[in-house]
Amino acid sequence: MRTLLIIAVATFCAATGDAFLSKGMKQFGDVSAFGFSQPWKLLGMFAVPWVWVGVCFAAGYFFLYTSALSWSDLSYAQPLTAMSYVFATLIARFALKEQVGPYRWLGVLAIVAGVVLISQDKRDVTTP
Repeated sequence: MRTLLIIAVATFCAATGDAFLSKGMKQFGDVSAFGFSQPWKLLGMFAVPWVWVGVCFAAGYFFLYTSALSWSDLSYAQPLTAMSYVFATLIARFALKEQVGPYRWLGVLAIVAGVVLISQDKRDVTTP
């Protein structure tokens, strides 16, 4: 149960971080405008506060996920992180006001079904 809780919080952090990174990068502008021939210009993205907020949430995901891996099987914990796609789609639709079509919603339902199946296995640790 603790694995499910930690992974749920971690994946919410990942999706929230992605949303802030998206907002920050849209504020920064299209990187293809100057291309990768001038990579130093990419450093300007770090002047956008939303990028830093996104990085902090991504770091939160990293620390929560790695802590879950310290006691849980990878084959159990990693597939549960697919919930980040669900959270990201919900955040994109309702917070960022993105248009999410029916095929994307069907994909989200398929992911939820897969996570529900995996979470039914109550053995999150294989005993040698």
